[in-house]
Order: sequence, then structure tokens, then C-alpha cells
Amino acid sequence: MKRVLLSAFSLLMCMSASAGITFNPDKVKAVYIVRFANFIHWPQESSLKQINYCVVGNNQVTNLLESILVQHQVRNIPVVFRQVNDQQELEDCQLVYLTPESCRNSELNIDLQGLVTVSDDRAFAESMGMVEFREKSGRIVPVINVDNVAKNNITIRSQLLRISKIISTPQGVEYD
Repeated sequence: MKRVLLSAFSLLMCMSASAGITFNPDKVKAVYIVRFANFIHWPQESSLKQINYCVVGNNQVTNLLESILVQHQVRNIPVVFRQVNDQQELEDCQLVYLTPESCRNSELNIDLQGLVTVSDDRAFAESMGMVEFREKSGRIVPVINVDNVAKNNITIRSQLLRISKIISTPQGVEYD
């Protein structure tokens, strides 16, 4: 089952506009976000009754994410979609997607233990975020800041790291 899931995930990530396959970048981002939980382990996971996928802001990705997450589970843990507006609501989240607009306008502290942060805002991974989506050669590529991931005690499986661009902020190093 894991091998089938990994193959399907890899196939989705390899879709390329240059190969004649048209894709909607927002749909690809939403599917990535949904699938991330299969490759992430939270420090508090054993005590979770549900995994809260939260969003700050509203755009096409958030709308797609909400529709995809209906009755979704990860490792037999129900996944719940939540729109958050304040710091207290954010503290109950395990993963948060921030729209580019919300990254620029929000005063939320997203540096919380056990919180995975995702956005498609430019330079999100270099600054405060863990995962940033970038479009490169007609593909959506996750960029993962391993320092921000480690700081929040998150574990990311190698399968996700292999298909991502890895950066390390303090050293300014990018790995391909």
C-alpha cells in the first residue's frame, strides 16, 4: 500500500507542462498539502485525536483543500479543515497553509512547536516557513527549510525530502 501511495505521489509530482500535460498549479498545491501528512510525523502525534489542517487567508488553494479534506484520514487519524483568524485558534493546528496575502498581512506567530507551516509566498522558506511551493519549469516544487523543520521538532520522511529542494537558512545553503 505504501509503495502504491508513493508511486502515485511521485507520478503527480512529475507532471510537467512541457511534456504536454496541462495542470492547475492550485490543484497540485492542494494535493501536496493533503499528502504532506503521510510523510510528516509530529512530536505530539500519539496523543492526537485529529489532525487540524488550518488555513490563514482565502484563495483557490484553500477552497480546493477544504473540498479534498472531507472525510480524509492519515494513519487512522481524522483530518479536519479549519479557517483560523487568531493566535489562539492557530495553537490547535498541526499544519497551516498561509496564502501569500496572509503572509504579508498577518501578525500571527507561526513559530510554534509541532506546527508545519506551508505557503506559496515568495521567500517563505528562507524566512519563517518550513515548506514553500515554487514553480520551476512547469512544475510545482516544494522547498523545505530543514532548519525551521528541526526547530519545531517535526520529522519529515525521506520520500518527501527526495522530491523537494532542501535549504538551510543559517548557512544560506541550497541543496538540489
